[in-house]
Amino acid sequence: MTKKVVVENNLEEVRVYLGEKGYDVRTMYRNDTLQDITSDNYEAIIVSDLNNMNLSQGLKAKASIVEAAGLTPEQIYQIIHNKVRF
Repeated sequence: MTKKVVVENNLEEVRVYLGEKGYDVRTMYRNDTLQDITSDNYEAIIVSDLNNMNLSQGLKAKASIVEAAGLTPEQIYQIIHNKVRF
């Protein structure tokens, strides 16, 4: 089973790093919202800043949301890896 994540488009280093670690990375663009992500196949959704995301309608997927602000790609990988435990 392929590990899948969604990463905000401005987090290029994170997208590349997770791709190198074997993740299937979907890009979320600025005009997308978390509510547009409806698949439960994603382990995590990585965003640059939760304050800029509209969470008022609720997330439809069961993925964890990781705020990347102040974190390195390696730290984000560890957060995801420790939560999911492949």
